Amino acid sequence: MDEQTPERKKPEPAPVLPPVDRPAMAPAAAPVPIGPDKRQAMASGNTPVPLGPGDRPAIAPASAPASLPASGAQALSAGTPPTDPLREQLDAILSSARTIAVVGASDKPGKASHRVFFYLMHAGFEVYPVNPAFKELGGRPAYPDLKSLPVKIDIVDIFRRPEQVMPVVEEAIAVGARAVWMQEGIVNEEASSRARAAGLLVVMDRCVMKEHRRMKG
Repeated sequence: MDEQTPERKKPEPAPVLPPVDRPAMAPAAAPVPIGPDKRQAMASGNTPVPLGPGDRPAIAPASAPASLPASGAQALSAGTPPTDPLREQLDAILSSARTIAVVGASDKPGKASHRVFFYLMHAGFEVYPVNPAFKELGGRPAYPDLKSLPVKIDIVDIFRRPEQVMPVVEEAIAVGARAVWMQEGIVNEEASSRARAAGLLVVMDRCVMKEHRRMKG
């Protein structure tokens, strides 16, 4: 009796995963086309050809930096240097002064020394014009020099050329003034050193009117 060959079973088909079981794949970015002229130049190995805007791949914008917490912002502010290192000294000189001699005060309204003189007078200072060219300014007698003043002066405000400052400083030292103040544009390092050596406070290249306005806010 012939032996029968057993019937082979067909392999079962692999199970098909439902769509939800398949991991999502990000679509591949389309390649950026490069023109034939640029492709030929790149293949030749010559000097690189700059790519045009359409040839450059898009770059994602950088995310905005995180803001500092309040404590960090305060720490940065605390380390900021002051805008004017002389501010405290200037304020101390002006706030403690009562008498001011304006050397070079002018009786001409267009002059800066005229405006500063009247500003200081209206600000409440006891102001003395020092100029031998006239006898009176703003209802106050004018004096030819510092030695002629009847009172002790706190600030000698100087409207003189830099080369004419030293004699004024010597007079200020002689009459016992507390400070010499050289107006804007007036700088004399030698006279400044002489005044400091004698114990006077010195301000150079500053406008006393502007500084007083700033101090008063």
